[in-house]
Amino acid sequence: MSAVTAETLVADLQALVRIDSQNPGPMEAGVGAWLTRRLDLPGIRTVRQSVPGGGENLLFTVAGRGDAPRLVLSAHMDTVPVGVDWSVEPLGGEVRDGAVWGRGSCDMKAGLAVAVGLLDALAGQAPPAGDVVLAATVDEEGASMRGAHALVEGGLVTAADQLVALEPTALRLRIAQVGLRWIELVTHGVMGHAGRAHRDGVDANHLAALIVCELKERVGELAPPHELLGPPRTTCGVIAGGVATNVIPGACRAELDVRVVPPAQPADAMALVREIADGVVARFPGSSCELRPLGVGRPPVVADPGARIVQGLRAAWEEVHDGARLAQGGEDGHEAYTDASMIAALTGSSSCTVWGPGLPRHAHVSDEHVEIEQLVTAARVLERLVAAWGTAIEGREPA
Repeated sequence: MSAVTAETLVADLQALVRIDSQNPGPMEAGVGAWLTRRLDLPGIRTVRQSVPGGGENLLFTVAGRGDAPRLVLSAHMDTVPVGVDWSVEPLGGEVRDGAVWGRGSCDMKAGLAVAVGLLDALAGQAPPAGDVVLAATVDEEGASMRGAHALVEGGLVTAADQLVALEPTALRLRIAQVGLRWIELVTHGVMGHAGRAHRDGVDANHLAALIVCELKERVGELAPPHELLGPPRTTCGVIAGGVATNVIPGACRAELDVRVVPPAQPADAMALVREIADGVVARFPGSSCELRPLGVGRPPVVADPGARIVQGLRAAWEEVHDGARLAQGGEDGHEAYTDASMIAALTGSSSCTVWGPGLPRHAHVSDEHVEIEQLVTAARVLERLVAAWGTAIEGREPA
């Protein structure tokens, strides 16, 4: 019988959803305070880490009895902005139709609640084979992922750790994660009267549009489609320019999201956009453009299929599900960038993966929610993972 109950998981998730931790916005302090109170239990050690730029990472550890590798459960405390068009109270934590609703319920306070329930249960049991750590980070939804960087720079996570980010994957194991480069594009044209656009001026909006469209057509040049991650892709997430309908725009600003797959790297995306932009402005005398990286470059990462965390999760899933295998194949690729990705990139670890409750399509949307069944299943699998953590798994064939 599971020591982590559905009632506890739901109550903890409701409490977390009701704490506003939007990024940008209130950020994570309220969640951190709640976690500190909730896990102030005998058998759990708490470490606080100040993060440059603001906020604190929190590490909660249940000490192990042996020399098995540390099992690190990664979960960020911030959420994306609430946005609009909700049919429920965004910070209400309402339970309806077998799910908990609200901003962050899926991404990723569900995973956070599961980790909290697990550590609570472990604190009252015999010590696990190795340390079990909840690493609760700040600023995962931000451009610079300051929390993950601080963990690595402070030596609080290392390449020796076995780490799983409990992000929403519909409980499908994601061993590969796309890379990412965000880019600010500013085009400069020549303002003029719209009625003379056939003779005077240079339309800065048109310049940006040409660059974006050519990037859409050529982004596949960065790398061939990856067997797990698919092809490189790009989105123009933000674009704005001009001052009035009847004025040729003199400037336009856009923000580009370029997702890369191995062997391409973020620098390759920047170079391709530069090549395209230079080619476009060369066709329009008097125009120019500027490119600036937004946040940090995020390289693609792929975990070792034989890593202890990967094989351990597969074995735990099979035990909970009567031998049924954890989803494999192309679904193993993760389209988002997580703290696990950044930690793997910074440490060189091949033992960082992503697996957690919640459907990816329910994250970052209005009426965000997570099915309670996903919470319960995640808790059961993690309990089995910890129970077997000291058992040799080297004999299992990689899936």
